[in-house]
Amino acid sequence: MISQKSLKACVFLVPICFWNYNSTAINFFTNPDYKGTSLGYEISIMHLLSIAILLGMFLRKWPIKFIFPGTIAYFIFFFVCVLSLIGSPNKLYSGYELMKMFMLYIVFLAITNYLYATHDFDSFLNGLACVIIISFYLAFKMKYFGGRVQVSGLFPHQNSAGMFMCLLGPVFLARLLNRKESIFKIVFYLIVFLMSFLSALFTYSRGSLACFPLGCFIVIMFSLALHFTFKTLIVIFTMTIIGISAVLYSAPTIYKRFIYAPEASADTRKVLAQIAMNIIKDKPFLGCGINIWGIAGKNLKYNPTNAFHDYKSKDYLSLVETTYLLVGAECGLLGLGTLLFWYFYYLYQAVYQAYRWRKTEYFYLLAGLVAGLTSNYLQSTLEWVLKQTINYCTLFCCFGIIAVLIQGARERTTLSYLEAIAQRRQEYLKQRQMAEEEARQAQQDQLLAMQQAQLLEMQQTQLMEMQQPQSEETQQDQPEK
Repeated sequence: MISQKSLKACVFLVPICFWNYNSTAINFFTNPDYKGTSLGYEISIMHLLSIAILLGMFLRKWPIKFIFPGTIAYFIFFFVCVLSLIGSPNKLYSGYELMKMFMLYIVFLAITNYLYATHDFDSFLNGLACVIIISFYLAFKMKYFGGRVQVSGLFPHQNSAGMFMCLLGPVFLARLLNRKESIFKIVFYLIVFLMSFLSALFTYSRGSLACFPLGCFIVIMFSLALHFTFKTLIVIFTMTIIGISAVLYSAPTIYKRFIYAPEASADTRKVLAQIAMNIIKDKPFLGCGINIWGIAGKNLKYNPTNAFHDYKSKDYLSLVETTYLLVGAECGLLGLGTLLFWYFYYLYQAVYQAYRWRKTEYFYLLAGLVAGLTSNYLQSTLEWVLKQTINYCTLFCCFGIIAVLIQGARERTTLSYLEAIAQRRQEYLKQRQMAEEEARQAQQDQLLAMQQAQLLEMQQTQLMEMQQPQSEETQQDQPEK
């Protein structure tokens, strides 16, 4: 029997796999020079851990759900992505992204089912906190010992690192503002939040520099409006002083990043955006095919000036610098519409559920995710990296947290949430105890039947042994007569 501690360790290790992710993943039929959101049929340790979690829950006879709130919207988006294969000139490359989407749903199921069964949010969040700590260490080392201006930590690009910090930094700030904890935990999560803030600052990504403060502002407003305490004011004042000090320290570099940004970067974005619009106009419904941007962008029909802006690989066009235009070009307006519906369903639910859970210990999760999702959605208008595996997986798992709390709120309509948790646990223990008693009773009945059979066999043997001498005496007496 797999112990719950083993499942807890697996859940903790899933985000830890983000560290050296490429070293723990295998790509089949890959093309590493291709410019797309996926470069092969990928299997990683993160996927294997997720399968292990589901298998462990199955062996422990825990309930496993395959449909959670919001998953139908994802199924529709996935179906539209499959339909985009109709116009895809290379089905192999399109399959890369479909494989990634399927495997990420496995991760979503594993994390969400575990959280639904145990409500142990801390194990997963602590794993994410360790990722932030590791990334900050690497970023600090790159910046002050490697001489780099823009650093990415453990992420493949500084924009990826910035988007990750913008999603999770507000969650840890919300925890500091709205949850009563021990001094040790307060200090730990304070350090994690500051590391996420500094990591976003070190990237000097203009999207991150704009969206991280916005996310923190949203958390503060939610906390003041729905969960106001004196502790909230103290933490806000402390964070404001620290934030202003860090920004002033980096102000010269930030100023140069915004004012003296290279014009080639802006020109590249405009050209790529125009190419994306040309593809959408030509194929408005299903697009050119998922993960086919690198091929379709070379077409002179969409790229009349034959503009190439990828300096590493001249064979494929660089990705357009916005998630929404990328999805619109590859999957059409139908795919873009379903993506937006999927995204904003969870954002709406996070806002709505934050009000419903405002007097509970789970409020900070929803307040932080409202801010984090808002930041990521806005940042995705400038960058496409939300579709990179690490960011995409983190977004999936955050959706899973919201889905668990939506499901919990629905259960509260007839029974309080904590009572529902206790009742499910008691029912599970009762069913397990009954199953064990039935198995024990069956073993006892089987043993008793075996003993009775042995006893009957012994009696028959003794009876036969007693009858055999009598028959021999009878046979001997007959001749004498």
